[in-house]
Amino acid sequence: MAALSAPRVATARAHPAAEFRLGPVARTGVLVVAALYFLVPLLASARYALEGAHGSYTLSSVTALFHDSVLLQSLVTSVEISLGAAAITLALLMPTSVWVNLRMPRWRRAMESITLLPLVVPVVVVVLGIYGAFPTGIVASPVLLALEYVVLAMPYSYRAIDGGVQALDLHTLVDASRSLGAGWAQVFRRVLVPNLRSSLLSAAFITVAYSLGEFAMANLLSFTTFPTELFQIGTEQVGEATAVSVFALVLTFGVLLALSLFGGHGRRRAVRAGLPAGQADGVVAELAAEVDAVLGHADPGRPGIVHDGPTMR
Repeated sequence: MAALSAPRVATARAHPAAEFRLGPVARTGVLVVAALYFLVPLLASARYALEGAHGSYTLSSVTALFHDSVLLQSLVTSVEISLGAAAITLALLMPTSVWVNLRMPRWRRAMESITLLPLVVPVVVVVLGIYGAFPTGIVASPVLLALEYVVLAMPYSYRAIDGGVQALDLHTLVDASRSLGAGWAQVFRRVLVPNLRSSLLSAAFITVAYSLGEFAMANLLSFTTFPTELFQIGTEQVGEATAVSVFALVLTFGVLLALSLFGGHGRRRAVRAGLPAGQADGVVAELAAEVDAVLGHADPGRPGIVHDGPTMR
């Protein structure tokens, strides 16, 4: 093994690009530029929204948002549609990705190509197809808009889930769980979902963010959502529209930060448990916990469970 691996190491070190690393000054510079790129437009918009007459600053534009019942109702509608779209996305795409990678690996490339179709078909064509294929009562329901957002966000949400599925040793996890007597519902609930938590949260966040910011389809289908109402306010009250935009950006950044912190909680917990840093990605920790739980409550007479042999690690 050492003789076989030595040429690979020498070959890898022969490429200068493989050894290229940014120094601390360069990394700090990149972070500063990225922060300025994000913060300067946000601060400029906030200053414009809070600026009043004669160079003074006022919160009138912000307080006016809480008295606009139409805007608040549109925000509630958009949140309901986005949460529904996220739930449908997870319910449809996670089993699909698991099944394709587990049973039909040759179709994985085809599925990736199919999920890219929403980027090719224009939104106007999709809306015209909806009007021609569905009755008026269904077209007027917000449920249809949630289903459409699932399709439009699919190129991004499917890849977030599929990347997490491919990072797992899927066959080992499923075969071990099934041999311990777990049904498919238990496999998904107790094994796959904990290991795919970060990927599922990313897919849900992508779908929610896309649904909250989508304007073209909601406008063409004549739905009063948060983006369409914000557009209407912007035609008459620019300050209020800017304040709403800043609020939406800050809220999105807060949700993204919370997602990052929650996604890294499992890794930190595994590190505190004493696992090596390379194995603290959640997979080994969650699998060990699930196997111990199943072994502790399983039927001793079931095949595949050996109690007298050495403990499997």
